[in-house]
Amino acid sequence: MRLLAMLFMIAIILPISTMAQTSQEASFSSSGSAATVLIEEHTATYCITCAEIDPMLLTFLEDNGNRAIRIAMHPLGEDPLGSNISSHRLTLHGGELSVTPTFVMDGRVVSQGFVDRIDMQMNLRSSEITKEGVLSIKGEVDVNQNTLRVTSPGLVLGADEHLTIFIVEREAFLKPGTASNGLDKNHDVARAMLSMEVGGNTSSEILPEGWSVHIHDTEVPSVEFFVDEMDPYSYDVVIVLEKSEGGDGSVLSSTLVALSERSEAGQYFSTLPIVAALASMSIILFIVQSRR
Repeated sequence: MRLLAMLFMIAIILPISTMAQTSQEASFSSSGSAATVLIEEHTATYCITCAEIDPMLLTFLEDNGNRAIRIAMHPLGEDPLGSNISSHRLTLHGGELSVTPTFVMDGRVVSQGFVDRIDMQMNLRSSEITKEGVLSIKGEVDVNQNTLRVTSPGLVLGADEHLTIFIVEREAFLKPGTASNGLDKNHDVARAMLSMEVGGNTSSEILPEGWSVHIHDTEVPSVEFFVDEMDPYSYDVVIVLEKSEGGDGSVLSSTLVALSERSEAGQYFSTLPIVAALASMSIILFIVQSRR
């Protein structure tokens, strides 16, 4: 009887252990598209216009697929989602945030203030036409518990280039009434940023409190982010190849590695431990019955 109880515990514990490992470790990749345009939206939770156009932007991005990647950047100060990322990126483009929203496409400031669907579509098309060359970069992200290891396979940085990695929160929720513009659910919010040059030298690093990074000494750019107690699967990773001097047309290529869509896959795998436990119990019962 004790043997039966022991075998029963093993049958239950092993699938649970497997499930825990499956839910904590995963790899994601993206081959990107040479024509993809990076859209940096400088916005704020106190910007009424931003709240008005947000539904349009979500539909616009969904309809255009991999033609565009958006990163929403909030300023420090009154904005609870703010960080130094917004001011740092605007400095690269030669300006300060005076109007929200401000849209920057592939390093070019294309609009400030209210925009509609037609404006966004025209600016996107114009940015596609003015792209300097056709270059596609790859991205890989390995998730292990609360760490994200980001790699760009096959990429060799030039002397006048750097690679920028953004960690973006797909959906950032605020307590009702926190945002003065009434938008309690924000999308694609920039949470962390790191730029690295040839040889793995870091040119800029902006991280939330409690986060840290480790740059691996490898042939291709590889950075590991430690995201403290946050759920790594609530983020996406945007990898950007840029000219080091910044300015108009500084973005050469970009790709998005989506981690936040993993919840559906997690639901698929969650049934496997149950099936394994049932199968193990059937085998144990068969062995016990055959020995009687």
